[in-house]
Amino acid sequence: MDEEKKQDDYEFLRETIKAKPIDKKKLAKQIGRLAGAGAVFGLSAALVFSLVAPNLVKKMQEKENASKVKFSQEKEPEDSSTKETQEEEKTQEEESQTVKTVVQEMTPQDYQKLYQDIFATVKEAEKSMVTVIGSQNDKDWFQTPYESQLSGLLVAESGQDYFVLTEYRIVENVDRIQVVFCDGTMTDGRFLKEDANTGFAILKVPKEGVSAKTREAIAIAPLGESYYIKQGEPILAIGSPMGYSDSVGYGIVTSTSNTVSRVDAEYNLLATDIPGSSQGSGVLLNLDGEIVGMIAQSFARDDTQNLVTGLFASQMKEMIEILSDENRDVIYMGVTGETITSEISEKKGIPVGVFVQQVELDSPAMQVGIQNGDVITELNGEKIETVKGYQQQLKSCKVGETVKVKAMRQGTEGYVEVSFDVALKAR
Repeated sequence: MDEEKKQDDYEFLRETIKAKPIDKKKLAKQIGRLAGAGAVFGLSAALVFSLVAPNLVKKMQEKENASKVKFSQEKEPEDSSTKETQEEEKTQEEESQTVKTVVQEMTPQDYQKLYQDIFATVKEAEKSMVTVIGSQNDKDWFQTPYESQLSGLLVAESGQDYFVLTEYRIVENVDRIQVVFCDGTMTDGRFLKEDANTGFAILKVPKEGVSAKTREAIAIAPLGESYYIKQGEPILAIGSPMGYSDSVGYGIVTSTSNTVSRVDAEYNLLATDIPGSSQGSGVLLNLDGEIVGMIAQSFARDDTQNLVTGLFASQMKEMIEILSDENRDVIYMGVTGETITSEISEKKGIPVGVFVQQVELDSPAMQVGIQNGDVITELNGEKIETVKGYQQQLKSCKVGETVKVKAMRQGTEGYVEVSFDVALKAR
């Protein structure tokens, strides 16, 4: 009984599981659907590829050609028939790509309008121009006092005075200084200070001698940024560029890269193709009416004295501030130098720094033993590599201050370092 019961309990283990029979009709339908979808997808892909492939190939070829380094090569001789065919194809291609450019000639009215616009800029800038007259008590054969005149520029004002920038040569050894404003009114001026390097000076004109009407007519000069001026840009010269007052010249900037060294300083020159006089004076304007240069014919080379040359107005700003302040002095050490770049150093074997070309007689530099040929490499603890760097570092010092100067001096076995303690003075 027990065995029969056990067999009944595990009877289900002997059951066989059979797979469900395949529905052949349904399977055939599914295969048909897949085949149809594949055919549609294949046709679509072929169509898209046929449209996109040419452009892809073209772009790939252009990219490949652009990355190639091309060299000039001599052309192989061509037979006449091939050459004629290519010339015909080239002519047809040029004709299809020809773009018509209409050139409109300027009429006299256009020229008139152009120059009117230019001289409108000049008229606005002339509000800050003055004429400085220097006269002596001595008289000529006709009992007329000796007089000379140059252009000047209104550069600043205070509560009581106007400050005029002009060249020192016009006020040197004179008994009277007069300033003529743009409206023709005249008043007396007084010499304040000069800068021996540039030959410019500042005059002081009391406002009490200037009428209210004239004050409204004049303006303080807008000094522009000279470092943005580029070769080939239009430039205007006003003041006395031709040597006589109220003259105007216009042309282009021919150079901005030339520099000239002076005592403890270096200046950038603004060269132009504007005809001028070796005795000319005035300022240079950009087309926005900003003053970007001070005419300084003494800085021009001997063979360019007939062309207007100026100093960067940007480099004159600090000098103007110092000369206009009676409590400030021009710092003086007494060295005229040249920048020795790394390239020059490699070629000539001279250390990088400021090569001393000349030491001023009785200057602070001469008094401590700095010599021609020394190369200044450090000033007051700061590394010196250029004349401009030397100039800026010197300006940060004070009159009466003793600064340490390091230099390289050539000896029998090469360059050796030498040091100096220089007591700076005012110039």
